[in-house]
Amino acid sequence: MAQQLIQDQNVLGVIGHFTSVTSQAALADYEKASIAMISPNSTSTSLSGLKNKVFFRTVTSDIESTKKLADYAAIKGYKKVVIFYNPDNIYSQSLYTEFKKSFRNGEVIRSINLALPTLNASAEVLLSVFKDQADAIILFPNTELISVVIEIIRAQEKLVNQGSKKLPMKLPMLGVDALYNPEILESGGEAVEGLVLAVPWFAGEENSKEFADKASKRWGGQISWRTATTYDATQAFIKAISMSNNPSRQTVLQNLKSVNILSNETSGYPLKFDSKGDRQQEPVLVKVVKGRGGLFESGFKFEQVKE
Repeated sequence: MAQQLIQDQNVLGVIGHFTSVTSQAALADYEKASIAMISPNSTSTSLSGLKNKVFFRTVTSDIESTKKLADYAAIKGYKKVVIFYNPDNIYSQSLYTEFKKSFRNGEVIRSINLALPTLNASAEVLLSVFKDQADAIILFPNTELISVVIEIIRAQEKLVNQGSKKLPMKLPMLGVDALYNPEILESGGEAVEGLVLAVPWFAGEENSKEFADKASKRWGGQISWRTATTYDATQAFIKAISMSNNPSRQTVLQNLKSVNILSNETSGYPLKFDSKGDRQQEPVLVKVVKGRGGLFESGFKFEQVKE
């Protein structure tokens, strides 16, 4: 798709791609053609600051998300954690690396490969509690492994319900944007209650409410953070194109570096890219609680964590 797009000279920029893996694959072609891409969804740190500087994003990078989680863990007094992630995926690996950097006053006791076909969810939970004596579990799956994370969450709930001989209490679970989806709430049920996530944008957050309300009226329902960051990517390109009388790929790419959009023109936050093409914006912490409303109707919903 990237190769087809760059052959059309009418294409001045690209909004995409979805995952960090696909963004990385397409980025090589965009770099050769000096065409700007703005990803609303790809968060891996390996994408930013590359040689030709054609990459931008309107989603917060893994550096910001993991710092938010590490700070939260420190406030809650979590000293020892285990991390479930996929070392062969650049998104998951990026989260793992950046969290370890930010978790300065704590220790990652053990890391577990989510992609292992032999992974035993119940056994890993028991090891985390009794052998590792962990204070919390950190979940960094790529989207293809969300079902495995649900198995782990449900396994812990089942062990707790079997009584104190199995598991005396639930370990707190923390994660990021990949887990902000209906599958988690619908398949997790009671087991997912209490899960805390760092997400780039939340409809219930003060700065986002006005945009979320307008979008809800237009589309007939609540929107996700991906809609908000894609809207912002579109606004960035509109601004960059309008800054030149005769826009080209070169002028658009150059103009994006100086784009500065106020919050009343975006999904709620000002938009400006740093030298790496990253957006400087603090993520929002949300927690799964009982109740209906918001984006997903499952008996559970996401609620902002008041820090």
